Amino acid sequence: MESKTSKGNILVVEDEATIRELLEAMLEPQNYAVRTAGDGQEGLRAFFSWKPDLVFLDVMMPKMDGWKLLERIREVSDVPVIMLTALGMEHEKVRGLKGGADDYLTKPVSQGELLARVEAVLRRNKKASFVESYRDSLLHLDFERHMVLKSGQEIDLSPTEFRLLTTLVKHKGTVMSVERLLDTCWEDGIGRPDNVRVYVSYLRRKLGSDVKGRDLIETVREFGYRYRPPRITPCCLPLPSCYRRFPKRRLKMLSHSAKQELSF
Repeated sequence: MESKTSKGNILVVEDEATIRELLEAMLEPQNYAVRTAGDGQEGLRAFFSWKPDLVFLDVMMPKMDGWKLLERIREVSDVPVIMLTALGMEHEKVRGLKGGADDYLTKPVSQGELLARVEAVLRRNKKASFVESYRDSLLHLDFERHMVLKSGQEIDLSPTEFRLLTTLVKHKGTVMSVERLLDTCWEDGIGRPDNVRVYVSYLRRKLGSDVKGRDLIETVREFGYRYRPPRITPCCLPLPSCYRRFPKRRLKMLSHSAKQELSF
């Protein structure tokens, strides 16, 4: 259930249907909008598409466990996460809190304690938010509107292409393995390594290259792919007008020096 006047959006990622239903029954009467996911991969997709204010996260789940999902969430967001699991050993709690969870509850938990923990975590994290867009010298991605512009011109991408590009630019400069891209970008985790290769080729064809003719999505052999933001080309920048009073030889030396300083 979702409401425009809700106190917050809560995503419950839990493989046991009875516990998902119980949490909904606890939270919805308190005017929280609740969505549920039955495994880690489904939870990750719901996280990106819905952008909740709080996540309840079980640990022992199929397809992607709670530890891995917590890691994925923390790579892109500081949205509050409460671990809710049957694993009550101290080392498990320490692992969760050190891994980025805001709180750790063990099952069973009373409704009163659960609601109090939710309110406390949301109070502490009122300013937690998503990055709504990405921009470099060539591309502009609006994650909220699912829109991509290249040099001001809109590019039409399929949902899978958009998810793939979004994942790569949010980890710009970082090599993303094929397995990780499949987990994040393919519905229900269904896909083969060849699917990633094919969709990367689709993106390259649609995005084109930077001013130096290089692909924006780089293949790192035997590892995966990474988005390489285009560099600003120094030769395209105007030389300061004060250089015009120097002799040509001195001007050439200064131009070479300026290019070196601007290269990064």
